[in-house]
Amino acid sequence: MNKSILTVVVFTFVISHTSGQITFGAKAGINFANVYNIGSTDNKTRFGINAGLLGKVNVSKKVFIQLETLYSIKGHKFPKTTLSGAGFLSLNYISIPLLGGFNFTDKFSAFLGPEFNFLTNANSKFDDSNHDVSKNYRKFDFAIDLGVAYNPNNKLGIDLRYSYGFEDLADVTTTDLLGNPIGKERKGSNRVLQLGLYYYIFARK
Repeated sequence: MNKSILTVVVFTFVISHTSGQITFGAKAGINFANVYNIGSTDNKTRFGINAGLLGKVNVSKKVFIQLETLYSIKGHKFPKTTLSGAGFLSLNYISIPLLGGFNFTDKFSAFLGPEFNFLTNANSKFDDSNHDVSKNYRKFDFAIDLGVAYNPNNKLGIDLRYSYGFEDLADVTTTDLLGNPIGKERKGSNRVLQLGLYYYIFARK
């Protein structure tokens, strides 16, 4: 949680030391999520949501900094096995992207930056039942976001981004040929394509 506090402090510092316009708004969108290098190679993309608030500082006419605080559902679908039916994994995060952007025109921009994710809970659902698997997953996940945005006017916008996760997400027990546990290792990383719609509630100089 210290990293999220540091992120907010940095953003606040930038706000207090810039003469550019500061804009605040709300955002919601869809996640097309998967987890790589974990479990079956047949894992499929699952749909989730993201929603929250954003703040944007126009450092200059071309350059901006944007901070978001989102509730974001990630994870993946998994196939049927000999032990259980098909189902899906939900990884639920408080996500804090800190993005630097460049305005190509008044309507089109691109952005890049780190995303700090804090796990609230993890659930696996199969055979018509829910299973809390939070203890198997790391509480913090780090990613890099890259995306583009389109603003048809000064209030409304839409963005598309790809979030590439770096952290090993889960504690996985390894076994020998007889199925006996022989150790543990960390595996898995989030990969998410996000489509978002946002609305600027107010702005100030």
